[in-house]
Amino acid sequence: MAAWKDMTEVGPAKRPRKDTLETRRQMLDAAEALFAEHGVDNVTLLDIARASGQKNRNAPQYHFGNKVGLINAVLDRHSDLISLRRKEMMDTLAEKGSYTLRELVEAYVLPVAEHVDSTENGLGFLLINCQMRTSGSFARLAIERVARYPEVQQLNSRLSRAMSAENRAQREAKILLIQTLVFHGLAGFYALGATRHSKQFIETLCSSVEAVLAVH
Repeated sequence: MAAWKDMTEVGPAKRPRKDTLETRRQMLDAAEALFAEHGVDNVTLLDIARASGQKNRNAPQYHFGNKVGLINAVLDRHSDLISLRRKEMMDTLAEKGSYTLRELVEAYVLPVAEHVDSTENGLGFLLINCQMRTSGSFARLAIERVARYPEVQQLNSRLSRAMSAENRAQREAKILLIQTLVFHGLAGFYALGATRHSKQFIETLCSSVEAVLAVH
């Protein structure tokens, strides 16, 4: 009875103070810019503390725990929005009851492309993802982040069933290849600044991803 009473008396979680939220935002902005420019392997938490104007050199650890926690927080600002759009597309396909390989590819590519195309700092998000995939320390994190988003796991599963592949190793190789194609392709395109051609590029990217998955 006492334990039950203690549980019921726990109040709602306190909202972070306004100055705490601003401090976190400053560090996230600084981390995103530094990671994108120099790479996740080459930026320290002290670099981020200094770049964000924190007097306490341990501020990043206090707010994010460690570098992995900070990287996740930086990427989540984008991935959470991308996830909402992808979930909408996956729900629409589920309601139809059937879907083509092209529709699955569009659910994979378009949420990322549309977000980057409409977000001022979307290129930084792409560059960080590209660097993580070739990082000596954080390549595994890029893979593990998929588990944070059930709709991505569901989509990868459907792509694996819909693609042409002889065995599990080939399916996994194709998933890895299209991840690289999407992030590096979009990063290369938007780094050039030719955004007026984004629709044509994204359509070509979708066709390229579809071709990778369909080829024997």
